[in-house]
Amino acid sequence: MDSLSQIVDVVLGVDTHVATHSAAAVHARTGGVLAEVTVEATPEGYQALVQFADEQPGLRAWAIEGTGGHGAGLARHLAPAASSSSSPAGLSEPGAATARSPTRSTRSAPPA
Repeated sequence: MDSLSQIVDVVLGVDTHVATHSAAAVHARTGGVLAEVTVEATPEGYQALVQFADEQPGLRAWAIEGTGGHGAGLARHLAPAASSSSSPAGLSEPGAATARSPTRSTRSAPPA
């Protein structure tokens, strides 16, 4: 199996907490941090994370901590895009349309 760095350009890692979520866009091949943002754990904050993701170049993968806990709201926010995406689960490309935003951001499915 290929490593993630051979598949995507950027990994969007999200550290989730009760009141805030902190995200870093990381270059998949070098591990260098491209950008960081902290948002409130609200629908508006989730949308800000989608916009942050759309600012990153190339094919992206979401890595969200706690999709069954503190990250559940963000996972739900991203789920409609995941169901309409033609990309593999967890991958997104800039500029592709969804019902919520001008990006096709998706999430990795939580463990079954």
